[in-house]
Amino acid sequence: MDSNNEKILKFPKDFLWGASTSAYQIEGGNVNDWSEWENSPKRIETLKKAGKNPADYICGQGCDSYNRYEEDFDIVVKLNNNAHRLGIEWSRIMPEEGTIDYNEIEHYRKVFKALKDRNLKIMLTLWHWTVPIWIKNKGLWENKETVEHFKKYVAIVVEELGEYVDFWIILNEPLLHIAHGYIDGKFPPNRKWDLFRSAKIYKNLSKAQSECYKIIHNKYPQTQIGATLLTGCYEPANKWNPIEVSICKIANYVRNDIFFRGLKGKFDFIGVDYYHHIRIVWYPPFKKNLNKKVSDFGWEIYPEGIYHILKNYSKFKKPIYVVENGVADAVDKYRKDFIIDHLKYVHKAISEGVDVRGYFHWSLLDNFEWADGFGMKFGLVEVDRQTFERKIRPSAFAYAEICKTNQVKIDSYGMEK
Repeated sequence: MDSNNEKILKFPKDFLWGASTSAYQIEGGNVNDWSEWENSPKRIETLKKAGKNPADYICGQGCDSYNRYEEDFDIVVKLNNNAHRLGIEWSRIMPEEGTIDYNEIEHYRKVFKALKDRNLKIMLTLWHWTVPIWIKNKGLWENKETVEHFKKYVAIVVEELGEYVDFWIILNEPLLHIAHGYIDGKFPPNRKWDLFRSAKIYKNLSKAQSECYKIIHNKYPQTQIGATLLTGCYEPANKWNPIEVSICKIANYVRNDIFFRGLKGKFDFIGVDYYHHIRIVWYPPFKKNLNKKVSDFGWEIYPEGIYHILKNYSKFKKPIYVVENGVADAVDKYRKDFIIDHLKYVHKAISEGVDVRGYFHWSLLDNFEWADGFGMKFGLVEVDRQTFERKIRPSAFAYAEICKTNQVKIDSYGMEK
């Protein structure tokens, strides 16, 4: 390309570049509420009746990252990342009530040391939806005692492993756990429109965030602690329509704002997970996206939405990290442009004063996508389900160049306004 036709978008010094994973989705061999549900006779029968292969919807060995984490981290380095987001499994640390598995703590110590040996910043997620089976048997997050059990787990992780952690995410997407577990029934425990339990869970999760925030800061006063939300960019199809405008304002408040407002400052940064744009119309079903490009999930690819999300969160006056942003794209058709186009809008937000300090692509590996199984391929790295061989996708090398240079090169004539 003629250099005269290029525009270079430079990112701030010390900007974090990485990719995200979650423990359950990649490690393999976990025993928790999710693994129990996946293997339940009722679910397997439901999958068979739908003409689906149950094996494609059971996490099992995941990506075998419990054993192959060093190989994964070598890929992270090859992609020029300077940070990595990963999770830790509560069910491994506390497999039974009143017990602590120190062998698993030593395993995670090796994992964290392997990251530090590669000079990578660690962003650690403490809860990514799964819980030990004994917690499930006590009523999950409906039971207020779960907050106390979770605090004990967090205190153990802080005491034993906290020295390695640079950024803490206490809760990952708590509202989605409620929405899919207790409103539409997609996730275990598969309840529908259970508003009473939803309210109790919301209260307990908020308390867990606030209480664990204090636990971590008591040990490490200078560390950075946040939470993440699965955000949604809501826009009226017609800006002149007051009904559509009102729906968007309410939806934005409920999905994007209310949880952080309720924490009353018990967070040091905001973690943004962005995948969804919702174009609102005033008539049922109230959503009418244009869908010029869609992912394998059927989600509209709408890069401008991340700009609006970041601008919205600037009102909290906290640093912001994009900790999940990716596309289900098995043939790697869209991923390169997806990354570049979204980063255009991240840069645009930064240029307008929004304090964005990092971008973590979802995900490093093709992994287990919860109730949707292994069919959706989000990885920068392809993983063979049988051999667990890792193969870096072409789009990942484009991302690696961005991470290396701390800048995005774009065709200035084709830049979206």
